[in-house]
Amino acid sequence: ENKPIGFSVLQLVVTDKDSSHNGPPFLFTILSGNEENTFQINQQGVLTTTAALNRKVRDHYLLHVKVADNGKPPLSSLTYVDIRVIEESIYSPAILPLEIFITAFGEEYSGGVIGKIHATDQDVYDTLTYSLDPKMESFFSVSSTGGKLIAHKRLDVGQYLLNVTVTDGKFTAAADITVHIRQITQDMLNHSIAIRFANLAPEEFIGDYWRNFQRALRNILGVRRNDIQIVSLQPSDPSSNLDVLLNIEKSGSSQHPMRILLHKINSSVPDLEEILGVRIIDVFHKLCAGLDCPLKFCEEKVTVDENIMSTHSTARLSFVTPRHHRTAVCLC
Repeated sequence: ENKPIGFSVLQLVVTDKDSSHNGPPFLFTILSGNEENTFQINQQGVLTTTAALNRKVRDHYLLHVKVADNGKPPLSSLTYVDIRVIEESIYSPAILPLEIFITAFGEEYSGGVIGKIHATDQDVYDTLTYSLDPKMESFFSVSSTGGKLIAHKRLDVGQYLLNVTVTDGKFTAAADITVHIRQITQDMLNHSIAIRFANLAPEEFIGDYWRNFQRALRNILGVRRNDIQIVSLQPSDPSSNLDVLLNIEKSGSSQHPMRILLHKINSSVPDLEEILGVRIIDVFHKLCAGLDCPLKFCEEKVTVDENIMSTHSTARLSFVTPRHHRTAVCLC
């Protein structure tokens, strides 16, 4: 409603298999449904308004339209145009801030899809369009219709702050997007801890459990919350389970040995399960315990494959991580 007089509603498309002298120009006629002469159609098939629309007066028009060709005699075809008059936009869209964490094995991230912007609008028929601060368009872009956020080229490790706007054509809202690109080294991988959860999807873990899990681990291990970082997220075997690879950074000068951290986590599994409401299948740092050889002759390595990057995005958090592999070999 309230569109200006002469507003273009739609363009009718006509096809005719006759030769050109029996085809166009076509003659369009509105046969019925236009008793108040609210609409007109020109000979290019463009339907326009001739009056202002008010949904309280009338919210539905069913126009019966005929098109005739230029043959002798002319042949014609009929169609219906079903028009609903909807309320003008009265609500501003709402957009959520998003924090994105990217794991890079090296000093830069090669680029790709890193998350999705979430916005809503209480106006049922509004179409939302997303855009990015032009100053950042050489590094990032956002899909105008879907809100998918893409990193274009190789980005250095560090933090990037983006401003994203969404509009419904009348109102506009904005939100800050923070992108953290964090470097992981082989030494950090060698000291990583893997935790396997039962029946948990990556997005479910990020959206519903990660912050509480991070907070609980902080209390158990006596470290800062931000010292606990996700290195990799991936479905395990069976695929309904989830492997979370964590790096626990040094906090000041009092770094606990890995065996102490593992002991604390393993002994707190029942408490973690009660806090989170999910089952923890395993907490492991070394695979060597399962091999039939003395531990001092066992070599284990954790590697990541940056060619297989996975993006797991929720409304407020997104993680972009490489696939990880754990192997153990008996040297004796």
